[in-house]
This record gives sequence, C-alpha cells and structure tokens, in this order.
Amino acid sequence: MPKSHRPATSNSRASTTQRRNHRIRPSVVFHPNLLDGINLIADAVKPTLGPLPRFVGIESMTRGRPPELLDDAATIARRIIQIADPTADVGAMMMRHALWRMHETCGDGSATMATIAQALTQQAAKAIAAGAHPALLRKGIEQGVARACEALRAGALRPTSGRRSRELLIALAKSVCHDSELRDVLVEIVDILGADGAIQVVNNDARRVDREYIEGAMWDSPWLTTGFATDAAQSVARISDAAVVLLDGKLDAAMNVLEGLKRLYSFGHRNLLIVAGDLSDEAKAVLIQAKLSGVLSILPVKAPGFDAKRAVALQDLAALTGARVLIGDAATFAKVTPEDVGSVRRAWATARQFGVIGGKRDPVALRSAIASVRRKIDETVNLDEIAELRLRLGRLCGGLAIVRVGGATSKIQESRRDEAVRLSRTLQMAAGRGYVAGGGAALFKVAQSLLNDAGRSDGRAGDDVAFGVRCLARALESPLMTIAANAGFDPSEVAGQVRAALCADPHADCGFDVRDGCVMDMMAAGIVDSAEVIERAVRVASSLAATAITTDAVVHHRKLALATNP
Repeated sequence: MPKSHRPATSNSRASTTQRRNHRIRPSVVFHPNLLDGINLIADAVKPTLGPLPRFVGIESMTRGRPPELLDDAATIARRIIQIADPTADVGAMMMRHALWRMHETCGDGSATMATIAQALTQQAAKAIAAGAHPALLRKGIEQGVARACEALRAGALRPTSGRRSRELLIALAKSVCHDSELRDVLVEIVDILGADGAIQVVNNDARRVDREYIEGAMWDSPWLTTGFATDAAQSVARISDAAVVLLDGKLDAAMNVLEGLKRLYSFGHRNLLIVAGDLSDEAKAVLIQAKLSGVLSILPVKAPGFDAKRAVALQDLAALTGARVLIGDAATFAKVTPEDVGSVRRAWATARQFGVIGGKRDPVALRSAIASVRRKIDETVNLDEIAELRLRLGRLCGGLAIVRVGGATSKIQESRRDEAVRLSRTLQMAAGRGYVAGGGAALFKVAQSLLNDAGRSDGRAGDDVAFGVRCLARALESPLMTIAANAGFDPSEVAGQVRAALCADPHADCGFDVRDGCVMDMMAAGIVDSAEVIERAVRVASSLAATAITTDAVVHHRKLALATNP
C-alpha cells in the first residue's frame, strides 16, 4: 500500500496531538513584535480619516447577511475580535482598547489617534533597531508630548462672540457628523448651554429629532405622594416662591412633623418644598391635612439617590437653594431654624422627576461645588462617573437639555442616538477648550516646532531622548499626510507644500484642503478640530506607543478549548 494511503496509526495520531499541543502550549515571548498587530488595526481604520473618507467593509458573522460598511474607526476596531498570530494579537488589542477609549471619552479623534500611534511606533522601532534604548526613547516621547500639548493649548482659539462661536461649532459639527438634522439640533443646544450644560439623549417615539430645554436643575426622583398634584390631567405638582427644607432621613412621627410645620409657619413660610429620604403614612396624613386646610401649600419629594449619592445630591440642592441639609428624621425636622431654610422661585414634581428653578443660591458654596466637580471630571477615568459628573455640573450651572432621537428602524434609532452622544461630547469639549486648525494642520505645525527645537545633545542618553522627541514630531505629521492620501493626493508632495508655507509664514495655520486641492489657512477657512480632542489623541497615541516599545515579554496561556480537541 502506498505510504500516502496508509491508515493513521495511534503513533501518528499521538504525534499530531503533540504537534498541536506544541503550537498552543503556554509560552513566554521575549522582545515581542507588537507592531504587526498595531499596524493591522491602524491600517483598517486609517481610510476613515479626513473629509473624503472611504468605507471599510466588515464581513458579517451571520451567514447570508451583507457586510457592514462603516466609517467610524472605533466601531471598525470593535468588530476585530482576534487575529491569528497570538503575539501580534496583543498589539492589536492594545490599539483596539485605545481606539474605544478615545471614542467613549471624546466621541471623535479615534482615527487620528490610531494614525499617530502607528507612525510613532514605527519610528521608535527603527530607532531601537539602530541601537537606541527604549526607556530613553520613551522619556523623549513624553517630553515631546508635554511640549506638543502646551503648544496646542497656546494656539487654541476660544471665541468670545456668540456669532463666531456658533460658526465654529457648525464647522466642527459638519466635519464630525453627516446627519444634518441631528447636527443642527446639537449645535443649537451647545451654543445655548455652553460647555457645562447637561445634555441627555433619549429615544423618541417619532422619527424626527426633538429637543427640550429644562430651566434650572432636575433630578430623576419622584414626589413622595400623588396627593399634592396641582394639575391632575398632566399628573404634575407645581409650587411657587417656596421655602426649601432638605432632610437626609425619613419623615415619620406625626407629632414631630406637625411641630416642624408649625415652626415653618411661624417663620412666615406658606409654600414649602420638602426634600426627604422617605415619608411614613402618618406623616403623609399630616401633610395632606395641612394642605387641605389651606394653611400651607406643600410639595414633598424624595431625595435623589442613596447613601453617598444622596448626600452629594442634597449638598448640590443646598448650594442651589441656600438651605442646610438636616441630618436625621422627623425629630430633626421638628427643630428646624430660619438658617436651615432655603428658597426657590418655582418647583415642580411628577411620578418620575422633580426640578427647581431660581433658587436662593449661596454664591460661595455654589462656586466651590462647581470647581470641585470640574476637578473631579479632569481626574476621573471611569466613563460612567464622568457622565454623572457632567450631569451634576449642568445642574449646578443651571442648564439642561433633553434630546429625543428617533429613526425609521430601531437599528437606525440606536445608531443616531450613539452619534448624538458622541457629537455632544465633541462639541462641548470644543466650546470649553477651544479650536485648532483642522485637517491635521495644527499637529503638522507643532511637529515643525518640535523638529526645530530637537537639537542633538552630547552623549548617548541625550541623543536617544532627543531622538524620541523627533520620533513624535514625525508621527504628528502623519494625520495630514494620511488625509491627503485618502483623498488621492501624494502625501509627501502635500507635506512639502505645507512645510514651505509654514516657513514663509510661521504664525499661519497652514494646511491642505483636500476638497479644493490647495494649501490655505485652515482656521480662516473654517476647517477646525476640537483642541481637547486633538490633545487627547496625542496623549493616548503616545501612551500606547511608549507601552509597546517598552514591553519586553508577552506571556501566552493555553487555550483550553483547542487543547482538548482530539
């Protein structure tokens, strides 16, 4: 029998299993090549960069369904679950995570970040191959990032006039979002509320995009009983020119509640907004009786949140209304003093929410609370916490808008809602931190400044640190060149033209407009990017590259599902 037709013996089966287990056994790879995985993800998302992007097709995981055509870098990266080479897969997942982090924190800039990270890793890999020390290169990269971000902040335009601010918001929105209805609504909201306004995006039963402005501050916490509704048809309770009492605990004992109401009446208060943790049945009966007698107009609402979150919400209410937070139950309420009471011009409540308008704000406490929240936003990494802090900041600053997003199908509605969240983040970042020249022009200008400053120093360590700065400078040129390549231009030729224009006028924001095919002042032409988004793209890209070049080993674990296959 020919050798090729012999049946497999137990020995041959055992050797096959051994070879398979050899391929998947746990291992340590020293000096891993992560660049292959970084390149794979970056090459997949770079076509989406620029005003003339190209789509990326993603094969459907379900048989018979058409491929997805995507132009969002972070979503494309999320569709790439794993690549075959396990070592390269580590680099690919590092890039994938960085892209999604940009996507969720900024809403824009993911493709720019990937382009910079790829170019920087490639430049650093060449330097390491030539003998540079990775740790010193990393030090140079970090020094270059600090100088680049400082230059971006110094060159950012922060318009003071309403008309110029709106023009820049419109220009930025057009470069980020192609949904004109959604874009127009969010530009209007950010133009009105500014960088600190709170924007909530919810589903709309209709297909259109609607907006609603809420004056004052609103919390997702209901009234404590329906017995105080002033408009039964709309199921809402309203009260005007009301005194405010904030109680952390539960209103329980009827005698204590009655004593507290008598004291408030003696202070001259006839309309009361009571925010409490809960309300007992006997306390509810006392409040309803006081309302029915016509002596007092009362609106009791539930304190927002639980435990620590409740304490924070009550402190915010105290800053907005001038009231003090009373710690305890009805016994504490019975001892209320005039200094404990705040006021609001109007308040309202439903079975789901309540809000206050025109409170007697404590200026010192309010400024302190706003400054504290802003510091926490800058220091916080968790995205859910950042969203909560921004909503809290919007309440303190007195601006809230609800955007209701609809769509022809549930899939379209979900996509538009996600787009609205991303666009609102980008626009508010720009409204707060300013604008820089778009199309990669701001980064290209910073790169020329870094190259001019990065002179050679004596000694090997100084050379490697300076080379790290130059690696970053070359990487910062890559977004402009990638945009040009995506539009069909020669990137080297375009870079040469922009470089020559900057040499002729170093103070201009020269870039290349791929729509008109010429060099121009991008800021004057209304082609802009959010300064904070671009700065974060530089920071995230450099962090990724620095981590990749200083990773000396990768540990692979056995994949149990494969190992158990016969």
